[in-house]
Amino acid sequence: LLCMDVPDLDHGSHVPLYLQGADWITAQAKAGKLAPGTRLPAERDLAGQWGIAYMTVRRMMAELRERGVVVSQPGKGTYVL
Repeated sequence: LLCMDVPDLDHGSHVPLYLQGADWITAQAKAGKLAPGTRLPAERDLAGQWGIAYMTVRRMMAELRERGVVVSQPGKGTYVL
């Protein structure tokens, strides 16, 4: 299971944490650090690793799906496109 780096999220920023996280994962994917097909950690695991709320991670994943960066397969996980 992938243990992702923890981005330097700015809790005091005017930019919501879910957007900071989505931007970070998008950049990692574009830079080739997250290869297509890479399975991301479960939302609850990611929330724990990053020290942010589970609902923030859920919103971040929805944003990433809208951007076409990841695809989620119920019961299987979320994968980088």
